[in-house]
Amino acid sequence: MKTIKKLQIGVIGYAGIEEYPKEKAPKEEIYKAAERVGFLLAKEGVVVVTGGKGGIMESAAIGAKKANGTTVGVIKGNQRFCSNNFTDIEILTGMVADGFDEFMLVNMCDVVITIGGGAGTLEEIVIAYRNKKPVIALENTGGWADKTIEKFIDERETMKIESAKTPEEAVKKAIELPKQL
Repeated sequence: MKTIKKLQIGVIGYAGIEEYPKEKAPKEEIYKAAERVGFLLAKEGVVVVTGGKGGIMESAAIGAKKANGTTVGVIKGNQRFCSNNFTDIEILTGMVADGFDEFMLVNMCDVVITIGGGAGTLEEIVIAYRNKKPVIALENTGGWADKTIEKFIDERETMKIESAKTPEEAVKKAIELPKQL
């Protein structure tokens, strides 16, 4: 019997709106874009990997589940059943300190798509860059996605952050980029 490997694509970005001051909370349409990305990835047979929490992570997982896809959440610590209700598989880092979940998430992915994002998202983008993993930033979603579009993270110019204008373009690029590497 032949095993067919599936692409694993991470969707990273803003946490839930409850983590932001009201006047600085991400707009609802950004979460809708993440849901669309998750849906389109799952339609292509991709495993959708997130941090398993709220916000962009939950939105992408909701979209993937609407397309009957498989979702994975990389969870900080060693407590099961802490992820959102749309995460099928929890990967526990065993570490309660910040940073290891981001490291594991990025390194289990073939590509990451970033939608907005704060400090944790920046950490994931840098980990991807350092490990030569493609990053696609969805334009006009704010945060680190917009700040890193079409840029290199440092002078080594290892991997330029790709841009996408729409969820459809982000997913198309995410599926094509691993074939080019």
